[in-house]
Amino acid sequence: MLTNINTYEKFCSHVIVSRETYEKLCVFRKILIKWQNSINLISKSTIKNIWERHFLDSAQLYTFVKDVEGNIIDFGSGAGFPGMVMAIMGKKNIHLVESDYKKCIFLNEIAMQTETDITIHNCRIEDLSFINADLITCRALASLSKLIDYVEIFINKSLGEKNEFPKLLFLKGKSYYSEVLDLNKNKKISFEEYPSITDKHGKILYINKVDMLDIEYE
Repeated sequence: MLTNINTYEKFCSHVIVSRETYEKLCVFRKILIKWQNSINLISKSTIKNIWERHFLDSAQLYTFVKDVEGNIIDFGSGAGFPGMVMAIMGKKNIHLVESDYKKCIFLNEIAMQTETDITIHNCRIEDLSFINADLITCRALASLSKLIDYVEIFINKSLGEKNEFPKLLFLKGKSYYSEVLDLNKNKKISFEEYPSITDKHGKILYINKVDMLDIEYE
């Protein structure tokens, strides 16, 4: 596991950002630590490794989103990982979806203090109004099967004649393969997997397509 990625030079040895961007991430970290005393934003056990466990973990996704032209929706944004980090790194048209009102106040504070252009939706994923999205991201929220269910509920709100799945970009832990096998019982996904730079057991799943399987029951 990576440790002590707590300087600009060390951070950029893994993900290159401008010094201005790094300074904004430092502001993010400072505010998060302050708010952590009143609301549970991240696990207490990860605070000492916050740069690796949260900031770098989120920043590694930027290479996958930098060329996305349309909207990006981050399901269950929580403390802003990964959506807020990618927005601070310069990605536009990011929508954060978070049901906890206090966390949304926190996210607004981060956006204001770092002068980051981002849209925050204070609602449950199931209640999110349809937004035409090219990509949906998520980190440490639910099983792969549940995440796909959320996406299906979301796209079925479209008034268009043809509802197409957006691309999906998920950070998953060591259980990712069993989750893929479980999902394959009634759905077929086309995906690419990449190693996480912050977790030797973790994977980045980039899902290109999801199809329902025609299953006949006796």
